[in-house]
Amino acid sequence: MKYSIAQLLDIPKLQVILDSLYEVSGIPSAIIDLEGKILTGSGWQDICTRFHRVNPTTEKFCIESDRKITSGLQDQQRHVQITCPLGLTDTATPLVIEGEHLANIFTGQLFLHPPDRHRFRLQAARYGFGEASYLLAMDRVPVISQEKLDQNLSFIANLTELLAIQGLTQLRSLEVQECLRESEERVQQIIASAQEGIIVYDRGLRFQVWNRYMEEMSGYSADQVIGKQPHEVFPMLAQAGVVERLRRVLAGNGAESGEVELQLPDSGRSIWHSDTLAPLQNAGGEIVGVIATVRDITERKYTEEQLRQALKMESVGRLAGGVAHDFNNMLTVIMGQAQLAQMKIAPGHPLWQPLEQIATAAQRSSQITRQLLAFSRKEIIDPRPVYLNQLIAEAQKTLLRLIEESVTLVCHPGPDLWAVKMDPSQVDQVLVNLAVNARDAMPDGGVLSIHTENVHLSQKSCQYLRDAVPGDYVQLVVSDTGVGMGEEVLEHIFEPFYTTKGLGKGTGLGLATVYGIVRQNGGFINVYSEIGHGTSFKIYLPRSSSAAAAEAQRRCTDVRIGTGTVLLVEDNDMVRMVTRSYLEELGYCVIVADTPRDGINICTDRDNKIDLVLTDVIMPGMSGNEMVREIKSLFPEVKVLFMSGYTADLVARSGVVEEGMHFIQKPFDISTLSVKIEDTFLSDD
Repeated sequence: MKYSIAQLLDIPKLQVILDSLYEVSGIPSAIIDLEGKILTGSGWQDICTRFHRVNPTTEKFCIESDRKITSGLQDQQRHVQITCPLGLTDTATPLVIEGEHLANIFTGQLFLHPPDRHRFRLQAARYGFGEASYLLAMDRVPVISQEKLDQNLSFIANLTELLAIQGLTQLRSLEVQECLRESEERVQQIIASAQEGIIVYDRGLRFQVWNRYMEEMSGYSADQVIGKQPHEVFPMLAQAGVVERLRRVLAGNGAESGEVELQLPDSGRSIWHSDTLAPLQNAGGEIVGVIATVRDITERKYTEEQLRQALKMESVGRLAGGVAHDFNNMLTVIMGQAQLAQMKIAPGHPLWQPLEQIATAAQRSSQITRQLLAFSRKEIIDPRPVYLNQLIAEAQKTLLRLIEESVTLVCHPGPDLWAVKMDPSQVDQVLVNLAVNARDAMPDGGVLSIHTENVHLSQKSCQYLRDAVPGDYVQLVVSDTGVGMGEEVLEHIFEPFYTTKGLGKGTGLGLATVYGIVRQNGGFINVYSEIGHGTSFKIYLPRSSSAAAAEAQRRCTDVRIGTGTVLLVEDNDMVRMVTRSYLEELGYCVIVADTPRDGINICTDRDNKIDLVLTDVIMPGMSGNEMVREIKSLFPEVKVLFMSGYTADLVARSGVVEEGMHFIQKPFDISTLSVKIEDTFLSDD
């Protein structure tokens, strides 16, 4: 049994009972457990302890008596009575609880008849005991008749039955207490290890339980919270309506659930949590408190926000894809006809300036379309290893024209800067958009600084940077000393069409474009700003595995006159007309086809020697790529230049943006077309 006799019986009370029994009967008694520990003793005699158990010879008699008693008790006798060779009588009654022998009640030592003094004198002499002290000890041993002893043993037997009942009752009580304790420990372990917060409030809405999950989520230990009311520790709970919800549940209005954003008072960290508040009832059904289960959903909210942003981007992408083709075709016609008309008149002609404005407006409109495509990551790009320091140096003149004279441009190029893989034109877009944003933030002038450096981000440092993953990056920092932005503006700064500028002063696509370009190239961007203290955009672009320097970007500002025959395949009449005019102005002989099948038939005509096929990508019936494959099978030496106003994903599905193929994005002007044609003729494919 896991419990000792001392745990099951009231030993002090037993001592009182046996003391009373000794006073009435004069019979000594003791309770001794199986390990020999004396629990009670009344009328104890010392003739054995002082004499018999000290002498080696007489001790053997004592040991033999102990053996007989033990043997008799093991045979489950109700009583065991023996008289030792030295003339003393002992009895033992087993004390059994729940079928387990735990202790014995001993009666004795005693004499059943008046002792023979002569015998004891002989024993004293034989075993070396002091006669006087030995006889004195003998005289203290009570003389009890067998009848009186039997009556005493009957009382002891009844007492053991009562003790067995009391012990069993106490045993059950201890077992229940242990079960309750184990159950409570299990509950505490479950509460402590639960992967959600568990809070228990009492009737006064004081914290009674605050588990480990809550400690980790809030940064507050149970010792800091238990016994206090919500407003004493987390005053924002009242502002968020949580306290009012707790009161409703306590009043019997049923369980409630909600999602709450809280800013922790000490750290200032914002967290989102979902909770369920339910009434805590006693056995009688009375509401005695509230139990709350809480889950940290900050990461989920962050993911949802990312999803919303992604859906916005996808919506803009679909919008861009839907309008880009037709819009770019129209811009090609507008830009082309304005340029062609300008080529027919002198710069001083009254129509020169209106035509220049038409061409400029068309060019700016094409940039808006391009920004939409860049934000939605559908722009066709040509990423290659580039050095930001080189591209920033080339872009400085452009940036100086964009900013006001009162704004000072300062560049701090980092030494030994790593290469990044990126389309050079996209670097220009990022710099221009950030420069314009900085200029507008400094109406009274200030400093625009551009800084680059190599950085390595560890796993730990990425915890504090949104969208960051560990690795090597080139950091581009664009900072201004302007008016700065508040938290509300910062939350929406990269959203498409979001702008703080006045009507007609901003499209809301500039920073959205920057964000789209950076993410498209595997990087991430963080912004730091305070009202009155300026803004700093920190862009992290992954280090390129190739260290090859980017070639200086070729600026399409000159018209290159060429020779040869160009087959123009375009299904849009107006685009076909203006593109044909471009080609003829550039000196080419032009054959036109409005369908891919017509283009194939023209090529197979022996009278037509085609040097270059300039074709739209997506056309009714057959794609430009399918047409080119058929033409190439017959005339492998023919050069091909694709053009399209569609978005990158549609063009990519047509197989055009494969390596080695040449492509020009609509809308384009005559100089860009001339350079692209020249590049195509000079290529080795």
